[in-house]
Amino acid sequence: MRPSWYRRSRSIALLCVAALALAACQEGGGQGAAPEEEEEGAGPSQDEVVAEIDAIAEQVEAGELAYEAGGDSDEAIDALREVIPQPEGYPARAVEIIIGFGEGGGSDNYTRNVGLDAERIMGQRLIYNNVPGASGEVGLGQMFTQAADGYTIASAITNQVINDALGTQPYSFVDDVAFIIRQQGPTEIYWVPTDSEFETFEDMLEFAAENPGQVTVSGSGIGSDDEFRLLALGAELDTEFGYVPFDGVGDRISALLGGDIDVLHETAGTVIDLYEDGQIRPLAYGGDIVFEDIDPEIPSVADLGYPVPIGRWRGMVAPGEVDPAIVDYLHNVFYAAAQLPAYREFEAAFFQDVAGGYLDGEDFRAESLAERDEVAALAEQFGYDTEQLEE
Repeated sequence: MRPSWYRRSRSIALLCVAALALAACQEGGGQGAAPEEEEEGAGPSQDEVVAEIDAIAEQVEAGELAYEAGGDSDEAIDALREVIPQPEGYPARAVEIIIGFGEGGGSDNYTRNVGLDAERIMGQRLIYNNVPGASGEVGLGQMFTQAADGYTIASAITNQVINDALGTQPYSFVDDVAFIIRQQGPTEIYWVPTDSEFETFEDMLEFAAENPGQVTVSGSGIGSDDEFRLLALGAELDTEFGYVPFDGVGDRISALLGGDIDVLHETAGTVIDLYEDGQIRPLAYGGDIVFEDIDPEIPSVADLGYPVPIGRWRGMVAPGEVDPAIVDYLHNVFYAAAQLPAYREFEAAFFQDVAGGYLDGEDFRAESLAERDEVAALAEQFGYDTEQLEE
């Protein structure tokens, strides 16, 4: 028997749906209404499921439902299983998530942390497979080689939209994936070693303007949002930066601390320990957010009046042929996991609570399509050399 809180919330939801349906019939004279037998068999909409997930998250926060991270189940997980419609027979086994970057970076941290409670809700293991290379495209390409049955999905990052815009892959990210959910927005910062000669971001830009190509900056790969942000800055200053890409965050950090590069463009939470240890310091926040908990005196690039063409988001995708019911289920599971304490604590520690970034599958696709058009226009403006992506 379902718990009493569920029966009450279900009754309220059904009453709301009935009231909305009655209002629509009165306003439109009943035209276009679905036959009664179809209405009776229809399940809750995604918006209704999300609303019920939010209500459960509020109960967890208020201490009304028990939540214990790491256990097989608890009251919160049981409640979420009740309200999330599950496709018949899915998942019957473990689900593989391909991560297109190395261990310890922003994509890896996001995927593994949101997976903690997603795994418990699903009642099946999540297998994390790091497949770095080509700014995430090696991993995405591997996903496309697997059966489109919902048992192999991938975490995605802005790089995939950029590569799609540049037309360097034998597939189209925007056209060929099923968009599950977007969950993180941009939190990149321009970091330097504590003893860097550049005291401010303006110092660095002034030196770059006078010495084209001499300021070396590292980012997450060729054709990444890091590189396009530098291209936009260079175009604004009529200069060039020396862009040094690495697929793994460990290599990027080592290059900065070893003096092989001057500046690191990196997610805040990934290197916050180095900042707290006094090894690095921020020059500017890469987008339009000022991180008060890091240093409110440090400006954002947007506040300084410089362009910020595209930001780094993260989310989940599947092969385009996956059953839409499975895609919806995965959205609801990952959405629910992100509302629970374990992920929220991670989100706060990595400053993702400041950036936001959530989009459902439909809005995720629409935003990716718009970004692809934007990047294509930027690539034409900068005369971007796509041959380097094929090396």
